[in-house]
Amino acid sequence: MIFPYRAITPRIKRPIIKIILKAKGSFAIYPALIDSGADYCIFSIELAQVLNIKLSKSKVSFKGIGKGKIKGFWGEVEIRIGEISYRTKAIFAEISEFGHGILGQKGFFDFFIVKFDLTEEEIELKEKLNLKVN
Repeated sequence: MIFPYRAITPRIKRPIIKIILKAKGSFAIYPALIDSGADYCIFSIELAQVLNIKLSKSKVSFKGIGKGKIKGFWGEVEIRIGEISYRTKAIFAEISEFGHGILGQKGFFDFFIVKFDLTEEEIELKEKLNLKVN
């Protein structure tokens, strides 16, 4: 599957793709940044509420996006990219100000071989065989 980079400004383009998040018969189309530096997938806590995703009771703290530590909760969600769907654990946190989620090492890169091509402004995803749910 090949996806174009998304223009943020006339000079800045990022590897942001549209994904579908599903849970309990509901779904949401949601943009997500492919981030090889992120340890986990992170999505807006508002999506967890809309999709009625059961979240862990204990908080997870992490750094790297936003200012200081961000707190979130683990939840299980189905992710659909193109024709490929899989279930994974992700962190749901207050990140709605970014306007997109994060596709990280666990929950994304362990399911796909990813090729970034900045010159062509495209991302190529190839499904890994023998996928294991996190």
